Amino acid sequence: MARISTYTNASPVTLSDKFIGTEVAGTPVNVTKNFLISDLLALFQSNITLQNVLDAGNTAIQDINLTGNISLDGGNLTLDTTASLYVGGLLIDSTGATGALGQTLTSDASGNPVWGSGGGGSQNLQQLLDIGNTAIQDINLTGDIIQTGGEYNLTGDFTQTGGDYTLTGNITQTGGDYTLTGNIIQTGTINLTGNYQQLGTMRLTGDMIHAGAYTYSGGQFTMDATGTMVLGGALTCNSSVSLTGTVKDFTDTLGGDGQILVSDASGQVTWQDSVPTTVRSSALTTTNIILSDKNGVVITTTSSATDVRIPTNAGAAFDRGTKITIIQEGSGTVTVVGTAGVTLQSAQGHDRLSHQYSVATVVKTDTDTWYLYGDIKA
Repeated sequence: MARISTYTNASPVTLSDKFIGTEVAGTPVNVTKNFLISDLLALFQSNITLQNVLDAGNTAIQDINLTGNISLDGGNLTLDTTASLYVGGLLIDSTGATGALGQTLTSDASGNPVWGSGGGGSQNLQQLLDIGNTAIQDINLTGDIIQTGGEYNLTGDFTQTGGDYTLTGNITQTGGDYTLTGNIIQTGTINLTGNYQQLGTMRLTGDMIHAGAYTYSGGQFTMDATGTMVLGGALTCNSSVSLTGTVKDFTDTLGGDGQILVSDASGQVTWQDSVPTTVRSSALTTTNIILSDKNGVVITTTSSATDVRIPTNAGAAFDRGTKITIIQEGSGTVTVVGTAGVTLQSAQGHDRLSHQYSVATVVKTDTDTWYLYGDIKA
């Protein structure tokens, strides 16, 4: 037989090719035979395991791409800080479950990784807030919010379409609207600079400080005898208002017996003993009654004869019952006259004030009808 080195090399080598070798364990032993490449490959594959490879060396610089599953039964899977783990398939937790939409992989009490509620290791709200408590998305709630302490701070809108909002702390909102179709039960303070729109019931045992608009549709706004309502702005009501407690005015003062709430030019109300009256002096020989004289006093100071003229309702729409006092302080005789279209009635048709310092009053009884009485003469 020729030496092996004298034969031509086969290229390429296929699994059906043969090579010459010695069968050591045959009968008889050490017999020269032909062997198939495929048989040799099968021999290696049946005897090479991952453990054999790792025993030879467990460090590699190449990427490992897996298309099957990794099952780790005991031990740790450790990646250094420069490595990454990419999962293109399913990630199965310690219970054998795959994650559902939106679930997170957390640890149970034994340290086993679980998806969502699997194994009792679901991530709670506190764990989420520990990671981060800021979000730019809207939060839509259809259930109840129960807060037993702390504050509710909001710079955007709050929209709740169902359930109750129960709070023993404070609500602070510096922007956006607060819209609620359920109920609010609160024992703290609400500070709001936006709008408040509610279709349900609000039960509040603390203070409500509001600088925006308040729209309440349906139900009742009820405060117990120990509560107060402080309005820094306007109150608009399209239905009835029932007050069973006390009312303070703009100066934080309670009304006295028989006092009335009176608005000033800015719309701020204060408790007064009577409606404030205006006092206007005139040195003209013709003085026209104007709306600002309503329930007030007009004083003539001229030494010449003067007329005090009452306008028609079209010219100045005084309310029926309006009274205006006329005082003749000057020496000029005062004659009270009605503008064309105005009916002026008086005892015996008298229409002049009697003397210097005489006082007379006109009162409106109908659209263009006035009565004159007091210290008057023909």
